Amino acid sequence: MIKNGLLMAAALVVGVACTCEKVVTAAPGSEAPKPHSTVGKTPIDSNIDANEAKKPKNTTKNSHKTLKLAAGENLIGVLRRYDVNTQQAMALIRELKPWLDLNKLTAGKQIQITLNEQGALTAFSIGVRFATTVTATLEDGDWQVRDSTLETELVDEHIRINVGRSLYNSALDAGVAVEVIQRAIAVLSHRVDFQRSLQDTDVFEVIYQSAQLIDTHQLSKKSEADKVNFIKLTVSGVPHLLYRYRGNGESQDRFYYADGRPVQSFLLKTPLNGARLSSTFGRRKHPILGYSRLHKGLDFGAAVGTPIFSAGDGKVLKASWGGSFGNRIVIRHANGYQSLYAHLQGFAKGIKAGSEVSQGEVIGYLGNTGLSQAPHLHFEVHKDGHAINPLTLKTHRYSAGKLSGAKLEAFSQTVARIEAQLKHSYSKQNEQSEFVFNQIIKEYQR
Repeated sequence: MIKNGLLMAAALVVGVACTCEKVVTAAPGSEAPKPHSTVGKTPIDSNIDANEAKKPKNTTKNSHKTLKLAAGENLIGVLRRYDVNTQQAMALIRELKPWLDLNKLTAGKQIQITLNEQGALTAFSIGVRFATTVTATLEDGDWQVRDSTLETELVDEHIRINVGRSLYNSALDAGVAVEVIQRAIAVLSHRVDFQRSLQDTDVFEVIYQSAQLIDTHQLSKKSEADKVNFIKLTVSGVPHLLYRYRGNGESQDRFYYADGRPVQSFLLKTPLNGARLSSTFGRRKHPILGYSRLHKGLDFGAAVGTPIFSAGDGKVLKASWGGSFGNRIVIRHANGYQSLYAHLQGFAKGIKAGSEVSQGEVIGYLGNTGLSQAPHLHFEVHKDGHAINPLTLKTHRYSAGKLSGAKLEAFSQTVARIEAQLKHSYSKQNEQSEFVFNQIIKEYQR
């Protein structure tokens, strides 16, 4: 029975569909950033002799601790929990204020402290951004505060998974960074109907670059995703292979098919991720008013607070209360188009009438305001003042044109480089699968 189980496991290894391959690369034409620091000194005694300040410190035995902020706890609270003198903690916090926003510290945030033999605080360190720490050290009664950029290396991560019940959740479970998932879905949504097209057996593949800490012990966050270079989604056996490219003089990255056709359409049909299409465009009986009327848009059900994206580049005309629409945003796009987003919980920072927004930019958050039975987004698209069905939008003629000439030649080199990278990654994955298979067979033959 055990042998049969081992044979089945070996067979599964050969046919495994979910793989995760990471390839370390150096950024073209660059080196990993070197640590640097800037020092801000707040003297308690400005008459300290400069030579005295250079004398060796910490001659007593020190203890080093890693602290974590609890839910609802502030910096004073966590320091007092470890018996740090309140007066000393307050003095430290005064010096830290110019360096970090103490009101934005979240539960689970790691802090490193050093205590001397008498239990007095002598050093403090906290991560403020990825690969950046703020450190304070007490020397001769002075707090010296500096920020330091930690060394990182660029890593290309290649991940291939089955879509399963949810592309978002499956990718998250495979370790794909949230921002990469959101970027990939935003790009794919130009060509794929996420509400109706995907099946459990469809395959998602992505190559993205991330910066990873050389010393992984210094911060809780070990890496930060950067550029998404390649996206592949196979839907019902039909592959969509998309490559990132930015031409000389262009300010934005765009995705193209291998022949240079642009992926990006003029407007997104689905301006949020992971939502359920709960109501379509057309005449229906209103669930609250009780009579039939034209439903001028689409309704998407999702959790309160789900980010809502701008369907396209444009200018915000309204970001305010809109009666039965609750909190709503209206955006004017080119070519006579407008889009509306209703029942929002609230607006993203900086979104107001007159704001310029880019396609895929977060503009608000899903809610249940106005004439609404349950949390959802009501999304409308208008062309020359008339409501149209967002699902039948045919706006590709307004998109950027196909690459040609020197741009197409440069883009083709990008495609060739990524295809070579994929070939190498697939080869390594096969080697790993073969190794595991052989180990299982050896175990079986014992």
